[in-house]
Amino acid sequence: MNQYPNTIEYLEKHHQIFIEQTPTAIAMLDTNMVYLAASKQWIRDFKLEKETIIGRSHYDIFPEIGDDWKAKHQKCLQGAIDICDEAPFYRLDGTIQWIYWDVRPWYLADGRIGGLLMHTGDITERKEKELKEKQYNTILRDTSDIARIGTWEIDLIKDKVTWSNMVYEIHEAPLDYKPSIASGLTFFDDEESRNSILNALKEAQEIGTPINLTLHLRTLKDNYRWVKVIGKIERINGVSSKILGITQDITSSKNSEKLLNVAHAELEAIFNSNSIALITTDKDGVINRFNSGAEQILGYSAKEMIGIQKPEIYLFENELKIFKKDMELQFKGGSNGADFNYRNEKIFNTRQWTFKRKDGTTFPGLKTLTAIQDEDGLNNGFVAVITDISKIKAVKDELRKKNDLLNLAEHLSLLGHWQWNIVDDVASWSDNLFALLDHEGEKFAINFDTYFSMVHDDDKEEVLKHFELAKKEKEFKNITHRIVTFAGNIKTIKIIANVISNKKGETIEMVGTCQDVTESKMTEQSLINAKQELEGITQKLKLQNQQLADFTHITSHNLRAPVANLNSLLEIYSYAENDEERTDIFNKFSSVIDHLSSTLNTLIEALKAKVGDANENIEKVYFEDVFKDTSQILSGAILKSNAVINTDFSQLTHISYNKIYMESIFLNLIGNAIKYSAEDRAPHIEIKTEVKNEINIITFKDNGLGIDLKKHGSKLFGLNKVFHRHPDAKGVGLYLTKTQIEAMGGTISATSEVNVGTTFTIKFN
Repeated sequence: MNQYPNTIEYLEKHHQIFIEQTPTAIAMLDTNMVYLAASKQWIRDFKLEKETIIGRSHYDIFPEIGDDWKAKHQKCLQGAIDICDEAPFYRLDGTIQWIYWDVRPWYLADGRIGGLLMHTGDITERKEKELKEKQYNTILRDTSDIARIGTWEIDLIKDKVTWSNMVYEIHEAPLDYKPSIASGLTFFDDEESRNSILNALKEAQEIGTPINLTLHLRTLKDNYRWVKVIGKIERINGVSSKILGITQDITSSKNSEKLLNVAHAELEAIFNSNSIALITTDKDGVINRFNSGAEQILGYSAKEMIGIQKPEIYLFENELKIFKKDMELQFKGGSNGADFNYRNEKIFNTRQWTFKRKDGTTFPGLKTLTAIQDEDGLNNGFVAVITDISKIKAVKDELRKKNDLLNLAEHLSLLGHWQWNIVDDVASWSDNLFALLDHEGEKFAINFDTYFSMVHDDDKEEVLKHFELAKKEKEFKNITHRIVTFAGNIKTIKIIANVISNKKGETIEMVGTCQDVTESKMTEQSLINAKQELEGITQKLKLQNQQLADFTHITSHNLRAPVANLNSLLEIYSYAENDEERTDIFNKFSSVIDHLSSTLNTLIEALKAKVGDANENIEKVYFEDVFKDTSQILSGAILKSNAVINTDFSQLTHISYNKIYMESIFLNLIGNAIKYSAEDRAPHIEIKTEVKNEINIITFKDNGLGIDLKKHGSKLFGLNKVFHRHPDAKGVGLYLTKTQIEAMGGTISATSEVNVGTTFTIKFN
């Protein structure tokens, strides 16, 4: 007879007691995944001290268990064994518990599976340490790569030198290169550097002095780099055994230091210039710098001004009132100005002022006023750059008179002028030329076919051959032929032109005049002489207008050179011996003047876009045409940078818009994408139009340097804001682009990632 009334129940009870006392985390469950027993360690590992688990389902206690684990349990209940070295257990409270497990079935006396035995271990603490160490090593490696820091070791016992991969990269050495102390010295050309290294190693070994050297290194590929070398000695039982250290490539910072020194020298040269007045004030408006140029232009000495006077001494009260009112309108939106303090605003303003000299005389001057801000963005004062433009105004007045005379001469002599861009097949006609051809109403876009379609049928072959020959020989000979005007009248016209070539010798442009010679052949020769004279004037005006367009950029950022040129030209002009020399000098003089004029024009254009009616010049604008024009303008930059520009205007080919604004938008955004491209890759620009929710959209995407929008997003489109160190960065382009888009009722936004690229999105009204 059996000693126990129910041996199976006894054994199960015995097993439960054994499991409960086991020092590891183990649990016993039946075939329904209901707990029969669990060790105290199991209870502690899974924080179940306040729970009653015996008799409850495993899945009720752990509702976070997913279907994948449940499926494994079912396989184990069929006889499988499931073992896992480590896995994350995501708890309902949001924590992660790392565990290992061994899950296998337990059997009844008759061989049937009675349930599962689960043995687990909580390895969360160890795993978190591993993850932190891995993260630390990753950060350390990334930091080392970014900072270009490598490690090295000199084993003094074994006479062995070991480099990390970054040290190999800094020396531009292959990984199979065997470094040594002797071979390491060959990377330095001068004996002084080699001796400093040997002395540093000797002092580190003998007396424990840390190594701290800055050296000029020549790599195996004969490239020069600046490196920072730091090391310290390691001793075992008082004996120097190893020298451990790091090497950092500091070439970039060294080069930046040189550039900063050059920039500082240039700024000092500008401040000491005699041709420009440079004056700064403190936060209270008291003058604290007054250069020699200011002394010469205004007649005061620096001693009379610094720490004593304010700019009001050489300005007129009425102009100051106008300036302050304009600033109120700009920064306060036209408020009454009761709480307005212009010294607290981020002012950047260029305008013409009337200045009073010490002797009481006055002169017109161009002044650029810029706020000096501290690290908190508050104004500590202002810097003003002043140029005497008395002579410039006189020349501009003279140019204006000549332009009026040209228009009058064209009208009286039945003359008009024209220009033809051969590469893009875009032409422009003067108002008098449209009138000469009997056109009434608004002007329209024209090309060569516009003109050629008006040529009399009997003269078409001769005219076509004439223009082809002119392009080939780069010389345009005068031609007279018949033309059918817009009104259907037949007239005889005479064309005189010049052919313009690029540096490659390719014909790219023709500029000329067209004269109606229908009524009188008797006076042809006097008319020819007049046209030749007007042709010269036209060429001069073309050059002068082009130079005027560049004036803003030069005045704002490089005043010293053109003003110095003006002074030199004035002196030469006064000693000219004949009219021919004076004319030649005058043309050069006009070129410098025109460069000085465009600074004010850019700001005026920006202001006009804000207050003017941009919708007055609406026309159908084709994106492909604007892109072609822009590509031509930027052709040099595109070729130099190897830029690739892809366009897709299939969804939206054109819109009604101000064409001048659209051309400016393309020029600024494409130009910026090239200007701020990354050094290690060619610019890749994607321009695409689309229509979303009945809104016309165009995007400009590049792979350039990118912009830290978290840092600069609020001032991305601000005036005079720059975000990269680039010699041509002026902080005007994006401001002007935003101004023009908003003037047309649209919006512009940007997304960007540093060293990945930037995407500008424009939504048109």
